[in-house]
Amino acid sequence: MSSAGDHTAHSVKLGWTRCYLLKCTDGYLLIDTDYARYYPLFVKKLGGLGIGTSQIKYLLLTHHHDDHAGFAAELVRSTGCQVIAHRDAVRPLKEGRSVGTDHPVTRRARFALACYGLIHKAYTFPPLVLTERDIVVDGDDDAVLKGIGVDGVILHTPGHTTDSISVLLSDGSAFVGDAAMNFLRWTGIGHRPIVVEDVDAVQESWRKLRDRGARMIHPSHGRAFPATELAARQRMPGKGMDGDT
Repeated sequence: MSSAGDHTAHSVKLGWTRCYLLKCTDGYLLIDTDYARYYPLFVKKLGGLGIGTSQIKYLLLTHHHDDHAGFAAELVRSTGCQVIAHRDAVRPLKEGRSVGTDHPVTRRARFALACYGLIHKAYTFPPLVLTERDIVVDGDDDAVLKGIGVDGVILHTPGHTTDSISVLLSDGSAFVGDAAMNFLRWTGIGHRPIVVEDVDAVQESWRKLRDRGARMIHPSHGRAFPATELAARQRMPGKGMDGDT
């Protein structure tokens, strides 16, 4: 059984996405998956950490996109783990399709996504139907994680998608999914999501993370960086592209 004060996190990088493992009661909480094709690699990398898939007791999805929920259904079938997700993720997870992927934040981001689209034809994934045993949150939640032995809270951090949630531990470690990024900096996105549904909500989510005590940001794409780097406002005047910076 893990201690509520254990903040040890394992980063598991597969394709584009970093998944994170946190100790919880009698096992691990996994934050996000990757594309469906990476499940065998995930199992192999877990083995390299001395962890078996049966030790994954919970899967928290920061949002429903295919590079985060891609092998979620297979993992649930294999392990029986419980899923933690936002209410707005329930329908797209059931339908197995990504929404909100068509608003790149800069022109260079649009170019990068167009190039990626040449090899990635569809933003779909094996459907995942949540059941009564899964945990659906509707906004910030200070109780769910503590109830499973993780010393942290869930914050609703929309902007990239409406269903985006983050995990903030008591030591200031924030696992934010795509609420912030640290890759493809040549596209001019800074730490912004490469695509957004609501640009103002991104700024509000950053403010919330800082106000709630985030010290180190662990994004799904790119390496961790200090939360102070979110303090400098990166202007996003409207939905979609704001030009190159």
